[in-house]
Amino acid sequence: MKCTILNIGDELLIGQTLNTNAQFISQKMNEIGIDVIHHISLSDEADDIIKCLEAALETSTIVLITGGLGPTSDDITKEVLCTYFNGKLVYNEEAYKNIERIFLGRNFIIDESTKRVAYLPDVCAIIQNKNGTAAGMIFTKDNKTIISMPGVPYEMKAMVTDSVIPYLSNKYELPYIFHRSILTAGVGETVLAEKLVYFEKKKDTRIKLAYLPSVGKVRLRLTIKGENKHELESVIENAKQEVINAVSEHIYGFDDDTLEATIGTLLLDKNMQLGTAESCTGGYLAHIITSVSGSSAYFKGSIISYANEIKMELLGVQESTLNEFGAVSEQTVSEMISGALQKLNVDVAIAISGVAGPSGGSEEKPVGTVFIGVGTKDRNYIKRLKFTNNRTRNIELSTTVALVLLRKFLLNQVG
Repeated sequence: MKCTILNIGDELLIGQTLNTNAQFISQKMNEIGIDVIHHISLSDEADDIIKCLEAALETSTIVLITGGLGPTSDDITKEVLCTYFNGKLVYNEEAYKNIERIFLGRNFIIDESTKRVAYLPDVCAIIQNKNGTAAGMIFTKDNKTIISMPGVPYEMKAMVTDSVIPYLSNKYELPYIFHRSILTAGVGETVLAEKLVYFEKKKDTRIKLAYLPSVGKVRLRLTIKGENKHELESVIENAKQEVINAVSEHIYGFDDDTLEATIGTLLLDKNMQLGTAESCTGGYLAHIITSVSGSSAYFKGSIISYANEIKMELLGVQESTLNEFGAVSEQTVSEMISGALQKLNVDVAIAISGVAGPSGGSEEKPVGTVFIGVGTKDRNYIKRLKFTNNRTRNIELSTTVALVLLRKFLLNQVG
């Protein structure tokens, strides 16, 4: 079953708004066995809407449309679809009552343009919008389904989950589809691919393996699709175990796990408190750690020692160390670890100092040079790394590598 997503709105084409709707809809369609083959962003122009719709209907059984259903003059999707399917706009009492409910709850007055939102094509089924005023519309043509939804993400998401998925699941016989994700960090996809050569040669041909890299991490996604639910589950679980056996030393979690949450669980299991001392990352590491709900149980705080005087005053880094070795050095990071352990009164600390760029580098320590250390009162492990010339990427990479090193340190794999 193939699907095309049409996202209508000039704001998408000029880059003013990020198209998160296509991502969400694709994920949800994939979960029920529908293959999304095209994402198309198009303008608020009638000719464009019709041309893109006709092209989508040539290749797809399902066309999902977002945007252009509001009360303003640039919202023309409803009128275009009504004309295309040879209908006329008629007053919908239920749609108007929904508008009243929302406006009365917000103490708004319903103006004439908003009232027009309650006029809907007489050639479609209506999906009432629980979170907004613009209703969704379901059209059919030659056993194909066209569904138009609001472009506001939280309104669209509720409509997809509560109405669109049940409708499509009931109308079409859809295959089962299963995904399993193995999450790795601190290793590149090339190395992983080398370790998985044997698996790829002998795996069930129905299994697809995707390498999905992000900053410092690679998600290995296994996918299988078919008709026999129990057989598919057995095959993909066996494949998952084979992948685990091949790359076990690089795995930090599965499916929706995050590296930071996994480390939090590890700290709780070991009854350890964590603190950070950050220079070039400017608090980003602490931000990522505290993005996990309940992180206060194991994370006490961070000292953002961006300036050398803060390194000295708050972390106890010796002036002689800075003068002899520089702020970006193994020696400075070692003293930052010691200072964080003492000042934050924690069991384990991470320290980072580097040249994030794009300026500030030297021949000895070019942009992207970062020292990352993890330590306790008894031992520490410090690593020198060379990243990129991009400041944002260097900060993100430093944070990911710091978490990877912390995990390995806690598991006694380094240090």
